[in-house]
Amino acid sequence: MLHALLALLLSAALVLAHQSPTASPTQPPRPFVPVAQPPAVDHHQHHLAARQAVSSSTVSIPQTAPAGGLTYLTPAATAAASYYKIAQDNPITFGWNYTSLYVTPTSLTFEARCSANGFTYPISVVPGAQTSLVWDPYAYAQSSPNAIPFAQASYTLRVYDERGADATAEAGRFNGNNAIINFALYSPAAYTPLAEGWTCAGCSAAARVVGRVGAEVWVAVALSSAAMLIGGAGVLGR
Repeated sequence: MLHALLALLLSAALVLAHQSPTASPTQPPRPFVPVAQPPAVDHHQHHLAARQAVSSSTVSIPQTAPAGGLTYLTPAATAAASYYKIAQDNPITFGWNYTSLYVTPTSLTFEARCSANGFTYPISVVPGAQTSLVWDPYAYAQSSPNAIPFAQASYTLRVYDERGADATAEAGRFNGNNAIINFALYSPAAYTPLAEGWTCAGCSAAARVVGRVGAEVWVAVALSSAAMLIGGAGVLGR
């Protein structure tokens, strides 16, 4: 009886062992490794670096190349002196082309220096790629009441790039000494009616001359008439 019970238990154990899956060896847990995220892109710094890379690029300029400058199209450099009236709605236009330029300037500063009072009037600062500008002296005078008034005199247009007015001449780069042009400004006289005392000095002088000549003519005519009468009287006396 005991032997039969042991045999039954052994058989049951063998059946259970046969049905249970084979245990796999225990694997140690893997440590957590965070996935590296790509760094955030600073677009401002990216564009700044790109501009710096472009600006730092070298341009091949022959050592024999002259310094660059401007050739004025408006007013033409070959034209006679230009006279501009300082009046409302009467702006001045300057137009130009670059000459002997290998490196385009970043910006150009335009100024007008007066020969009479020695003052330099600011005109405009334009991008280097621009080839024209419009200046309104009348609007400048109206918006700058504390500025020295424009003198009726000749002016020199001065131009320099972002390196400043005292930058030395370099081959292939802009040089303000090659961009000088002269012009003149004048102010129209205010209208004064005759009833308010307007006089013309030149006209008065001419009138005096005409009056004097007329008086002399009348004197001559009177003397001639007297002589004729006297002569006629002598003839009649004879």
